[in-house]
Amino acid sequence: MKKYEDDIRNTLSHAKTCHEAWWLLIGEHPKRKQIKFVYNKYLNFFDTLRPALYCTFAMKLSSLFSTIAKDITLDKLPGIKKYPEFNNLWDRGRRLYQYRSKVIAHRDKATTSRNFAKETGFTYNDLKNILDDSCSLFDSFAKDNKISGVYDFSCEKDLLELISDLFQYKNCLTTHSTGL
Repeated sequence: MKKYEDDIRNTLSHAKTCHEAWWLLIGEHPKRKQIKFVYNKYLNFFDTLRPALYCTFAMKLSSLFSTIAKDITLDKLPGIKKYPEFNNLWDRGRRLYQYRSKVIAHRDKATTSRNFAKETGFTYNDLKNILDDSCSLFDSFAKDNKISGVYDFSCEKDLLELISDLFQYKNCLTTHSTGL
């Protein structure tokens, strides 16, 4: 039974953690002032980290919706297609996979002449919903099959502590440029 489950659980957990860290850097947060200050102070680092987190999130999550026979995908889980939410999630995930293929993984000449991101119609909330729905589907599958679901850990506390430490250490210095 454990042919693909561990890999899919790890992939979803990794995607979830990358999304959480990426969103902490760009999204609304009660500590937004500190986040912006530290981001701008260490602009080169965070301007590299932010897109890397987003790309990793998109690559990991979209990999679960490939139609290549040898790939480890959600549809390879035995009985997963019987879940009522599967078909809708699979359709949205396939659109995400196409976005990932054209915008992130396999850039080509058409990338510069077409706006594939706009063509998908995705918003940040749509991407988060695909992640949440994928985790929820896997967790339902895991419960029904008496295996562990998606790992429930977070990087937010550690990342906020790092930002707080850097903020306290550098808050008396002026920033040299702005990125947020």
